[in-house]
Amino acid sequence: MGAIAAGYAIDLHTHSLRSDGALSPGDLVKRGAERGVKIQALSDHDTLAGVAEAAATGGELGVRIIAATELNTESEWGDAHILGHFIDPADSALEARLRWLRENRGKRIELMVEKLNAQGYAVDLARVLEIAQGGALGRPHLAQALFEKGYVRSYDDAFRTLIAKDSPAYVPRIGLDPFEAVALVRKHGGVPSLAHPGTVIGLDALLPKLVAAGLAGIEAYYGEHSPEMTARCLARAREFDLVPTGGSDFHGRGEHGADLGGVFVPAETIEHLESRRNRA
Repeated sequence: MGAIAAGYAIDLHTHSLRSDGALSPGDLVKRGAERGVKIQALSDHDTLAGVAEAAATGGELGVRIIAATELNTESEWGDAHILGHFIDPADSALEARLRWLRENRGKRIELMVEKLNAQGYAVDLARVLEIAQGGALGRPHLAQALFEKGYVRSYDDAFRTLIAKDSPAYVPRIGLDPFEAVALVRKHGGVPSLAHPGTVIGLDALLPKLVAAGLAGIEAYYGEHSPEMTARCLARAREFDLVPTGGSDFHGRGEHGADLGGVFVPAETIEHLESRRNRA
């Protein structure tokens, strides 16, 4: 007996185990379909490796899969992540750039493991890699390894303690700033939007700069947004002619994100995003 559809039809922000999600791309699409999702963006961090599998499953289940990626950035603006929708998984030049980002992610996690070991936390890099299952390495994989060893009370607790940004084991990312991320998506024919604006430091100062760089959307509909934050994002969307986007940010790990299809996204969002594909 199938699960009862309980979600909304559009989800433009989801993660599989090709980056830091818990489910395979195929299983992710199946879960979304069970909840009523009809259009889903697979937006793994710094990779498009799961898109083919997701699209194959989507084809079987009647779910449209949009190829996307989430680009983490490092800057004084905090967690100003850029979502790139409608990008081509067969773009070899883009893949080369994403590979560079993934390699730096891997080096960063290796350094964090070394720091944790030096502090007496005997977490094993081999186990972290095993948890990642070949996906783009990130702190979530390290958090899971720390939890398994009993060094933290929960997966989420790791982010608040041992691998928090102000912890001795933390290593900053080496990668793109938000403007470079927007430009990269634009250069390769995608539509860049600002993910989870609530994690940005100095949003009102950053937005006009990102718009000048080519930003096309802002994730107004997001599970952790208060009604006031959603209204604020919608107001900024009107002010800067941005497409209000949205999604669950589903990972299937810990407390992060809503369930698939768990966030309302207006039907016209897809058309509006697509209309920005060729606008520089």
